[in-house]
Amino acid sequence: MKKVLFAVFMFTASVSVVSVPHASAYAAAAPVTETAFTAKVNTMDAQIGAGNITAAQATWTEIHDMMLAVLATSKENIRTAATPTAEAAFRSELDGQINLYQTIWQLKSNLATNRAAIHAKLGEFAHTI
Repeated sequence: MKKVLFAVFMFTASVSVVSVPHASAYAAAAPVTETAFTAKVNTMDAQIGAGNITAAQATWTEIHDMMLAVLATSKENIRTAATPTAEAAFRSELDGQINLYQTIWQLKSNLATNRAAIHAKLGEFAHTI
């Protein structure tokens, strides 16, 4: 029994040491602006329109990184909120961003077919920045 408890303890300790919050990597980057995000979205839309899906997928990766940075900033705003009211407002904003992110994530599987819907949802996401 002692050996089992010791093994569980060692496993728990090793897992807790390895755990790293993912948001911190994105929070260290320069803040994303609505203008920069919208410009990147418009670039991807133009690439899709021109039939350059390879370039559009590369731009999608950049847009995705920007969205993760925005979500990380929102999480940090919640963590550092000065008042419960401010925290609630930040939580509401984050909930909306997460809902949009999930919708966009599902649409991104076919950039050409879902072009209009992706552009619209990314535009909505831009307004939350």
